[in-house]
Amino acid sequence: MQKQVGSIMMVAGTCIGSGMIALPMVLVKLGLIPSLIVMLIIWAVMYYTSLISLELNLQAKHGLSLGALGRLFSGRIAELIGTISIKLLSYALLAVFIYGGSSVLQNLLNENKGLSHIRLENIESWYAGIAALLLLLPIRWLDYVNRLLFLGLLGVAAVLVIGLASMITLNDLPLVATTYSDISVWYVILPVVFTAFGFQVIFHTLTNYCNRNAKVLKRAFLWGSFVPGVIYIVWTFSVLIVVHHESPLFYEQMILGKVSVGDLIEELSKIAKWQAIQSLVWWISSLAIVTSVIGVGVGLCDSLNAMLSVRIPNIVIRKILSSFITIFPAYIIAVLVPNAFIAVLGFAGMILVIIAILLPVYLLSKTKVRNYHYPELGIKSLIVLSVIAGIVIIGCEFANIITK
Repeated sequence: MQKQVGSIMMVAGTCIGSGMIALPMVLVKLGLIPSLIVMLIIWAVMYYTSLISLELNLQAKHGLSLGALGRLFSGRIAELIGTISIKLLSYALLAVFIYGGSSVLQNLLNENKGLSHIRLENIESWYAGIAALLLLLPIRWLDYVNRLLFLGLLGVAAVLVIGLASMITLNDLPLVATTYSDISVWYVILPVVFTAFGFQVIFHTLTNYCNRNAKVLKRAFLWGSFVPGVIYIVWTFSVLIVVHHESPLFYEQMILGKVSVGDLIEELSKIAKWQAIQSLVWWISSLAIVTSVIGVGVGLCDSLNAMLSVRIPNIVIRKILSSFITIFPAYIIAVLVPNAFIAVLGFAGMILVIIAILLPVYLLSKTKVRNYHYPELGIKSLIVLSVIAGIVIIGCEFANIITK
């Protein structure tokens, strides 16, 4: 039971992160009703395709990274595609988390005149260093740390939403934005929302952690993805409604895409009428990003540790090197690509399609399984619809790159 709860929180913690802050920033261009529909559809696609990746791990009789699954079921080319894609996604997400977390912290420190001189690069260095130290902890300890952080996140989210809800008036709701019909708007939105529901870097870790128990794993990814979905919807609606009513000029700036992650958090803090709520705005942002750093970092660090096991027999040295290789490249990206919060998330969404949908579907077709652990995978029409959804998202990101 403890592993079931821990696994649900690990999936949810991996899911909830920078996407929680990014969603209001991009969905503001759709309005509440289209935003709700988009989030529900993408959640359904992500949960269904998660069963494909779980099935592959269960058929392999051991939790394996996507690259290792590619080698097992297809060959060298599939292994390279899987390995490169998962590494690109992980580093892109970690870079976003380091940049986003540091940006939020810098805006918070700027409110204190004595600390306003601290540069973003210095905060990013500390953020990366602490993340690297966290990844040195055993998976069991990280599970407990993540549980505490995630429970704190849920508690803060609940209080914060109640506080924001007390400010909501149901008249003149931004139900449908005038920009929703602009096709170019969707180029940015779909990849970012898709990334917000990403947890694919953690399949092999949880497969082994749950002793390949198909039922436990299915519940872990069902509820582990459902909880973030609910939080995303409530959070996005609360933020958009409150900002729309209390700060219409800032709302217009959000629609125009001229708002950074730190700006949004700072504005919410100003809007909040309770002093306690102002503090909670900063706490929920920080907790959301830290839980994702742990979730994504654990999956990447675990796979790197397995890759280095052949050449570096010393467990301690291997663990330290794996942690360093996990965090340092992402830190460099965060420093060298400033103000690229939404752009990097969009790129991550395109890579995530390969990891979450296209490659797993291809590998499943190569396994020629007759008796699935998850019978839903026998419904070919659902697989086809998932592939179409993935192709649309990749097309959106390509179109977004071309039109810039």
